[in-house]
Amino acid sequence: MVYLVTVGAAPVMSPEELEQYVQKKIKRNPQVLRIRSKPLGHQGAKFLAEYPPLSNLTTLILNDNGIGDDGVREFANSKILTNLKILHLGKNDISDVGVKEIAQSKNFFGLQELDLYRNKIGNEGAIALANSKVLTNLHKIYLGFNVIQDEGALHLTTSTKLKSLELLELVQNSLGREGKEASEKFNWKQKFKSLKREGKLHDLRNQFIGDIGVIALLESPYAIDLIELNLDKNNLTDKAIMALANSPNISNLETLNLANNQITDEGAKALSEAQVLKKLKTLILDNNYIGDEGAKTFAMTNHLSQLEKLSLEENQIGPIGAEALAKSKNLQNLAHPIFGFH
Repeated sequence: MVYLVTVGAAPVMSPEELEQYVQKKIKRNPQVLRIRSKPLGHQGAKFLAEYPPLSNLTTLILNDNGIGDDGVREFANSKILTNLKILHLGKNDISDVGVKEIAQSKNFFGLQELDLYRNKIGNEGAIALANSKVLTNLHKIYLGFNVIQDEGALHLTTSTKLKSLELLELVQNSLGREGKEASEKFNWKQKFKSLKREGKLHDLRNQFIGDIGVIALLESPYAIDLIELNLDKNNLTDKAIMALANSPNISNLETLNLANNQITDEGAKALSEAQVLKKLKTLILDNNYIGDEGAKTFAMTNHLSQLEKLSLEENQIGPIGAEALAKSKNLQNLAHPIFGFH
């Protein structure tokens, strides 16, 4: 018997063909099944959902098989596929309807990784995932190349249900600035959580976290514990510096390295006026774009008098700025040369 349903131009595999194919696939490892670009359709998904030899399956990867929402529903209602930890259903014509099936089915309680790239998922599907009471063990969600907008992204990035989520991919969706920033901040916060566990959060040099990464760090619960913070070579602009200067979460910093970024006089002014940096002893700003005006703000600061080291090598400070720093009455505790020489 051959099914009459078709996926695109190709006929769906018959039950006999599919059974033979699956048997070969799981012979080596009965816990893993990968099928890519085979015409399964809804009926093929139904076959898999009811096929007893798949009862031990923990990884199911079906990419470009045309299973659609009806196929997802078969998996959600299956009495066989109840142990899945990894589920990939990329490029399968799945809409918000199918995603809701996943979000509500107890079959997916143990799911740790969900890949739904290149489907037709919008805000409703994203919100269903964010509010799922089932998917609490999910570590990774891949939702690239769908039609999710800012609303969906914001629900996902602020979800209180997805407590185990460590990675959220939303590339090539219909996101505006707010959605893109929310997604980027979420993933940086997960990165910072990992670095905190490893005891490496203080050293972020060459991570290229950008302004959004700094803001994410300041919003995290870990910034307040930092005594030292190295942000050397991170593509930071004055936006990040102003966020730092106004955050109470860096009040314990004693050392701050901001070398090799894109900081100008505006950033220098923000730092010189930062009341939260009362414990700061070392401030490194080498290789930025600070000029005479920035130098003068440091010379006149009333908030950084405790500094023991202020390094401004390779900036754009001329004789006027250098003279202001040399004559400063507010930087009397400096024990190191500002420009690398006495």
